[in-house]
Amino acid sequence: MASQEERRAQTRNKITRAAKKLFDKQGFDETSVDQIVTRAKVAKGTFYQYYETKLDLLMDVVRDEGAERFKAALKAAENGSPPLAILERFIMAQCDWFEANEKVAGALIMASLKTVGHELKKKERHSRVFMTKLMQIAQQQGVVRSELDPKEISKVIGAALVISVLAWSHNPKPGVLKKSMKQSLDIALNGAKV
Repeated sequence: MASQEERRAQTRNKITRAAKKLFDKQGFDETSVDQIVTRAKVAKGTFYQYYETKLDLLMDVVRDEGAERFKAALKAAENGSPPLAILERFIMAQCDWFEANEKVAGALIMASLKTVGHELKKKERHSRVFMTKLMQIAQQQGVVRSELDPKEISKVIGAALVISVLAWSHNPKPGVLKKSMKQSLDIALNGAKV
């Protein structure tokens, strides 16, 4: 018999899988909470036991998708792939995602800020944990200054991404976010490189 924690995880997974399928098919704005709970075969009240808003659910879906990519990227870095190149690809992929989802970009960034300063659950799902581990690997490989705290480096890069996305989201134009973020990343990393 499944424990209460296992049943909660199963219910959460049903909700996130249903939401992802609907978001992919219809888009975020066109998907309602009623559609999600119907597809997940859970009560609407159950949805609100797990999520305050549909945006919080989207954040969870995005973090689930990111966890596997983070794991693969860290493994590549541990096996000798250049961690700073991995970081740049990750940041540019984030920018691509935000540009493709411009209607929710600013709101999603604001929702992500709720976790700043809090103890993170399921740390492997958070980009700042991923970036911190990547900076630790970069330090081990001798390409990032060892006297810098990897958490602080990831905080600077994360802050640059947050500010870039929020500024861009008020006047979204194709390619502008990536150009802005590339410059911010260059500035941040030039201060961290050996």
